[in-house]
Amino acid sequence: MKKMELFALEIDESLFYDEAIYYMKMPESWRKFFSNERSDNHYKLAYKVEPLGKKLKSIFPEIISVHSNHKVLRYDHPWLVSTKPISELYIKQLTLGWLAHLKGYSISELPQDIRDSKPAWVSGTFGDIHEFVDNFQWVPGMAAIKFCQDPKIFDLGDELREELKFYHIIFNGKHECISNPLQKSNRHDPFSYVIRFDLKTRGGDAGRYLLTISLGTRRYLSKEQIEDGKCFMRSGHACSVLVSVKNPYVTSSDKSFSQLKFERKFGGGSSFTRWETALDELYWDVLNGKTFESDALLVDTRVLFEGTQEITAYVVNNNLFHGNSVKAGIGLSEKRGLYNLAKSFLVEFGAKELPLIPDISRRGMNDSRFPIVAVKEERITIEIYSSEQMFETVRKVLTTAQKSIEDVVILEQRSDSLFKLNCDKEVIVELVHCNPEGIVAELEIDRYKDKSLAQNKRINQIFKQLTNGEQRENSVIALVEIDEKDKWREGADPKRAIREGMKRAGRLSQFIYPLTDDETYDLSRIINAVLDLLNDYGLFSGNIRKIYVPGTLLSVTILKADNRYLPAISRLAGTDLSIKLLGIDGWMSLQEAALRMDSAKFLDYPQKGNRSAEVFEAFITQEIQNELDRCKEQLIVLVNATLRYKWMKSIGNAQIKRDQTPIFNERLSAEPRLKFIRINATDDVPQYRIIDRKEFNKSSGIFKDPIGVYYGVGGRPRAWSGINNAATKFSSPSKQLLQQRAVEYIPLGAKDEDEMDELAIFVDHLRRIGLTYDKHTIFPYTTRVLNSLSKYITGNEDDYDVDAEFDEEVEVELEEKITIF
Repeated sequence: MKKMELFALEIDESLFYDEAIYYMKMPESWRKFFSNERSDNHYKLAYKVEPLGKKLKSIFPEIISVHSNHKVLRYDHPWLVSTKPISELYIKQLTLGWLAHLKGYSISELPQDIRDSKPAWVSGTFGDIHEFVDNFQWVPGMAAIKFCQDPKIFDLGDELREELKFYHIIFNGKHECISNPLQKSNRHDPFSYVIRFDLKTRGGDAGRYLLTISLGTRRYLSKEQIEDGKCFMRSGHACSVLVSVKNPYVTSSDKSFSQLKFERKFGGGSSFTRWETALDELYWDVLNGKTFESDALLVDTRVLFEGTQEITAYVVNNNLFHGNSVKAGIGLSEKRGLYNLAKSFLVEFGAKELPLIPDISRRGMNDSRFPIVAVKEERITIEIYSSEQMFETVRKVLTTAQKSIEDVVILEQRSDSLFKLNCDKEVIVELVHCNPEGIVAELEIDRYKDKSLAQNKRINQIFKQLTNGEQRENSVIALVEIDEKDKWREGADPKRAIREGMKRAGRLSQFIYPLTDDETYDLSRIINAVLDLLNDYGLFSGNIRKIYVPGTLLSVTILKADNRYLPAISRLAGTDLSIKLLGIDGWMSLQEAALRMDSAKFLDYPQKGNRSAEVFEAFITQEIQNELDRCKEQLIVLVNATLRYKWMKSIGNAQIKRDQTPIFNERLSAEPRLKFIRINATDDVPQYRIIDRKEFNKSSGIFKDPIGVYYGVGGRPRAWSGINNAATKFSSPSKQLLQQRAVEYIPLGAKDEDEMDELAIFVDHLRRIGLTYDKHTIFPYTTRVLNSLSKYITGNEDDYDVDAEFDEEVEVELEEKITIF
């Protein structure tokens, strides 16, 4: 029998109570500064303490806990907790610089009492102050620091057996241990192994703390990115750099790394980049004694990486730079070796191993997409805005049997332009080649000072062009050939405008990159793009005929667009899929929902002063009650676990109970036909390894732990095929080594364990009824189609089914096999 081992250990914070620490309280004058500075309405503080604390923590990883809420200001609780007494001068200068920045002053213009403050460290133990500090910060921080105290032997057999030195860093607020950089050859970029520690609780078992251990890699730049007056860094988000500055007053040879961030700058000036925040810039003045221009990171990349001078800097090689010789991911044996290092160290310290989790999969499910399942007979027009060559290639691919999709033909030709879809009903597809001229050209940003005007002009141009043309009574969807993001000038990429213009003209849209010299690659991309387009339209794979949907299924989520939030529900009854959006009466088809989203009612993020959470709960409560009144069978509600933050507290880890549905009102809590399944695909779900006959592999299954939490592992996506389980990042740095993500299911309200098992198997099978190219999506189909609607609000495409280790700094590169957007 297959078994799963979660990369997590049960841990008691009292194990660290005797550890020596230093804590600092915020000087009174600083506390008064934050408390007295009020916003215009006089009810809120003008400035938050949190950004300062977060940045100090990232700069000084020895600071393993920062208390940034009102209690620091009101009750004089410990502000900073550190394992070492960092120079008070550093803390003071960085803080004064930050306060001056907030006010638009120089430091000399700050009030005298603020400048004269004298922050001081107090020595003690965690046992002395544990009630005042956040154990979700200091417990993983303490574990990481102690793990890094001594070098570790990393043994991969003949391939690699090396003593690795690990360094504790705070990366995006998380405690990590990064290894000294490794480099396979001069042809490859360097990378580090990364071990991340996090303290978590579990749904329905919130009193028990688990220290999760996540494993991955972090890749670094090795080549200059500013040459001959040109900068090859793209914009989009900030780039991280790990910096170590040699302290002239400390003789220790050990390094301490800080995470700073810089970003691409546009407009006037002699530099291409800038530091993201004032504290990133202040870091150099305080710790280095002089200003350091961020451009130097991309000019002297190799020199700074080698650390031959006083500064060592590792620039994280993410998707802001062209090319990367080291692909994302990590090998199974590397994961096993790193986890064993961390586990053996922590178990020896007093942490407890978790039992292996058995597989409960009692029946399999064939991955058969065809025939496609439709709700009704109809005619669909697919407009293809492309070159003539792309159009003919798409037409040929769709009308030829393809081995990659069960050796079937997607479209059976009826006439020159009409085809019958490989479907259970008579669905006729018309392929129409459309001239892309004017639609896919770059935005005319040079003509407008406000770049949004160029985008609005293109939206209106597309709407006018499409609505003035031939009008069809049947549904129309569009496939658009367009260049990759890096082919466009900054601000000139027209994708968002095209998406919005198509939407206003009544068309769902899908993009595809131009043809290449790789026919296999092009074939995969074309099939994927067309199936994704049909999936967005609301068609199902043949797998939906193989599962029993017991009654009606509702899926609930919140769609985010910038600072706006839209509650959304999908309903599946048999093969009838419909969508309900807050603010729009009546249920809609998936296509109608995408095209009418601008008419929906968006909410602010829940907080004091608004009723967003109440409005959301009232909305879903009413719809659940309506469904119970409408049908007499069972009603299953899938809820995204992220809703427990502010939106739906009744599904929080400490609130849920396995034998009860979340409490909304008296009627629903007593309704025996109502079942809930909480689905969690965040990093709350631990990494894992699957053991089958003593071998570690990438197989799939559904695993159940003793407290009734299920973990679904889907089949490997096609883009990850062909990689041997024995491959490692060290030996094959240019290969993408990814593993399926485990998704957590918690059934709520089931009458017994058998019903819990059935609900878990059911929701796992729902991951395979969509038309997407890969076997398993991360989210069940009814949740995933809601997420896919987001691109019709923002214009941007998110891939909900791909997960690389530490994906905030590592983009999964799918260009080898498929392109999804």
